[in-house]
Amino acid sequence: MKIAGIYTVILLLFLAGCTESTTVGGEILGEDQAGLIVVDSITIRTATVTEDELVVFSPTARFLNNLCGHYEDPIFGTVKADFYGQFQVSVNTLPFFPDIEMDTVTYDSVVLLLEYDLDGIYGDSTAEHEFEIYEILAGQVDEDSIYVSGNELPVESSPLTTIRFRPNFEGAIDFSTIVEIDSTDTPADTTFGTFNPFLSIRLPDELIDELLRIHEFNSDQSNEAFLGEFGGLAIRPVGGPTGSILNFNFAADRTGLRLHYTDSIADTQNFYQYNVTTTSVQFSSFNNEPAPDIVAAEAVGFEAGKIATYMQGMTGPNTLVQLPYITDFKDKVVVNNAELVVTIQPEDNEEFYPPITQVVAVYRNEEGNFVGIDDFLFASGGVGIEVFGGQPESFTGVNGETLNRYRMNIGGHLQRMIDGELPNEIFLRILQKNERANRAVLFGSEHPQYPVTLNANFTNLN
Repeated sequence: MKIAGIYTVILLLFLAGCTESTTVGGEILGEDQAGLIVVDSITIRTATVTEDELVVFSPTARFLNNLCGHYEDPIFGTVKADFYGQFQVSVNTLPFFPDIEMDTVTYDSVVLLLEYDLDGIYGDSTAEHEFEIYEILAGQVDEDSIYVSGNELPVESSPLTTIRFRPNFEGAIDFSTIVEIDSTDTPADTTFGTFNPFLSIRLPDELIDELLRIHEFNSDQSNEAFLGEFGGLAIRPVGGPTGSILNFNFAADRTGLRLHYTDSIADTQNFYQYNVTTTSVQFSSFNNEPAPDIVAAEAVGFEAGKIATYMQGMTGPNTLVQLPYITDFKDKVVVNNAELVVTIQPEDNEEFYPPITQVVAVYRNEEGNFVGIDDFLFASGGVGIEVFGGQPESFTGVNGETLNRYRMNIGGHLQRMIDGELPNEIFLRILQKNERANRAVLFGSEHPQYPVTLNANFTNLN
């Protein structure tokens, strides 16, 4: 049958034996023309689709990094990310909490220290930010719950403190630059680590009194008892949107709430640290206000998707790729390999807005949840995610310009689509979507120069 508006191109791969190579998008030709079968019964349609909810915390999966800020993207619109997190007692980590009965101990300050995830900061990194730090109400955090993108936790009515700052990213310490490597003294397999720069926020001394009060009645350092009295901390950006969004690594050893003290007898200064642990509830809550172009693209659906689609981290949109007539091949072919190719529209300021570093392909199961396609799960589970693809790669365009594209191997999933086992559509989505703000505008299914393409090789069963 003829389907109008077909722009799927399957590259010609000439293999021996019963394997047939197929180009989709032309008139039907006979098999005697270089062994080529050309059909016109596959159509690719693309659209921009926003997720209703994004899981930001689950008891069964821990996310290492959290976005925080009020950020305005020149294409995608505005998003506000608040952070909520529990800080727990350090049961097995030195130094232990100092004896509060000792007159020789003086408590100097309490500081919230947040190590930056340098790979996760997006936009103009020199932009100014303003944060308010709140205490989360005790007993209001459920460690067994799943939290989604719009969830918030109740906080005290007044902030502990307010800070305005421009991030300083010059504080990274690389041990390989400060330790002279002498092969006679240093083993050849020695690994030198790097400490990322961090944000340090001094909190009011009243919080010291609260922590000491909790410790007095929790001398055995029970996390359950501590969390019953101290709900955690919330970081909320205030003021108008800025040109960037920050990202903090809550798995870093240095990230935590530090209680600094001085021991006059030992003549030492030290600190006790409350950490965000693997059992802590921690998440970013997102409030997204997409730009008019994004809203219009989603409203028009496949029609707008002919020319362009949009992808973004956080609660931003995904790209839907639909093959509405793919089951026409059921019982007729076996997929040997298949590669989906999408091209990124050039970005004026890639220094501030680098493209998505890893795209994944997912589908919706019967419960409506996103599930990674088999090809991606197989690659990421052992052989290496590069086998699946989805990383940006440069190529020379038709006019000699340098462009970037994503190529993804989807052969196993395509076969299941053909057999009718799975839906006839997949979603292109950013990996670690709740931890990254990167975005990309993609050329659509019927773009005149760079349409979405499917390069595949089949074995003909007839």
